[in-house]
Amino acid sequence: MSKQNNLPQILNVATIPSIENMNIKTEVLDPITITQNQAVFQIPKNGILDGGSMVQLAVLADPVNFFPLNTGIHGLVKSCFLKVGGKVLASNSDYAHYTTMMRQFESPEHRAYVDMVKSGAIGDRFSQETDSRLVYRDMEVSGASGTARELKVPLFLRPSLDESTTPIFSVPLSVLIPMMRSRQLPLMAMKEHVYLEINFNKQIAGSPGAITCVDEGQNAKSAVSVSTNNVKFISDHLYYTTEKMDNLVQQTLSQNGLSFLFEDLNVTNANIPSVSGLSGVQEQRVERKIAVSGKTVRNIMVAEKNVNQNHSFLGQYVSTDLIAPSSYNFRINDQLVYDREPKEAPRKYNELSEVLGKPLMVPSQLFSFDVDTDKSRQDKRYNQNSVFIGKVNGHKMPEEFNSNVSTQTNDIRATSHYIGYDATSTGFNVLGNGAKIGVKPILFQKTYTRQPDQTGTVKVAGQNEAREMRIFCGVEKAAVIKNGEIIMSA
Repeated sequence: MSKQNNLPQILNVATIPSIENMNIKTEVLDPITITQNQAVFQIPKNGILDGGSMVQLAVLADPVNFFPLNTGIHGLVKSCFLKVGGKVLASNSDYAHYTTMMRQFESPEHRAYVDMVKSGAIGDRFSQETDSRLVYRDMEVSGASGTARELKVPLFLRPSLDESTTPIFSVPLSVLIPMMRSRQLPLMAMKEHVYLEINFNKQIAGSPGAITCVDEGQNAKSAVSVSTNNVKFISDHLYYTTEKMDNLVQQTLSQNGLSFLFEDLNVTNANIPSVSGLSGVQEQRVERKIAVSGKTVRNIMVAEKNVNQNHSFLGQYVSTDLIAPSSYNFRINDQLVYDREPKEAPRKYNELSEVLGKPLMVPSQLFSFDVDTDKSRQDKRYNQNSVFIGKVNGHKMPEEFNSNVSTQTNDIRATSHYIGYDATSTGFNVLGNGAKIGVKPILFQKTYTRQPDQTGTVKVAGQNEAREMRIFCGVEKAAVIKNGEIIMSA
């Protein structure tokens, strides 16, 4: 299959150099099937499908529930697939974790002023308390600074048990399906039906964290159901001049057809065993295979946390490092990427920024423990707490010197610690320059600095537990539309 050098400009998500006449037809679609587990939409084969189309989502739950502060309504979606006939064109199989990570690369102002009302996430902007501690900015506030301060998610972002009053949120198709960030789909040139399949997460009473979190002491009211009457697909179809649309159709009917590259998402899950019997600091070196043999890889991003870690107000969607930082490396086509493994927070942050050409836009405390640890110690024990020490929806934050182990499950420090690697050959964010992987899979190597749980004045917990890892690879795929049929590479 040839590359996208013959891709018409009207299918490429980019600024068109000349002024074009374009009409947009919007259709509000009900799902052809919907249950508490899944919704399926059949998209009309009209015009060109725009990535700005929206899926409308809502849930029913007691108002003591609120959406994870960094995730919002995205926690409802488990996976999603764009299908042509019976073939999967593009997918996102670990959607909520991936989207929580990706939205933190957007500016805090965009997330607060635009995305907050669309997704229900509210933990995106920060300010300083009078004692210079980091504190959430956009939540309702009561009490003075320090331990008396309490922050709450406002009622207008909380679900209700009534379908007519529960808030309705919207998610762009380009967020659900990464392919649609750079490509638009010529529906009018396809014979087979096009479907959007969305699979939902489940959450029962007593087990918050997958879709919503709950106020302190309200776990029994954490049951959530999909508001099926409010789930819609707002489908935008683009129409250019008759000449351009005809030329596009003629290209699909030609001998070579219409070929194009697009980016899809490949997910590899891995587990890291716990380390027991520690009497001091000990290294644990592991190696995990990334299942991308024979593919073209554009980037690698890794999210990781303790097994079954579930934050009181961030839910399941955190990615954490240990207090003593870990180092990592990749072996691609039998060659190590780094001569010296990235270990310290600034180097990791810089490598992660290369993936999308912009930095992870969160305070440094959310990326690592580096700000609050003693660099002269091998175990990097805490020597301060620069994050506010009050409550969030009744959940007590760690005190100044982490004197209570039970509150460390509410710590927001190092909960946005991601690893990233840009595998493109040119460093430019264009398709066609990914790394071609041979028959051997990519090896991800990581060295942990493990230590036993500490007691005394400063307490440290969870440093030797089993870990769960999600490795997201952006991979290039090729497709050809010919005589109404679509053929895709593996």
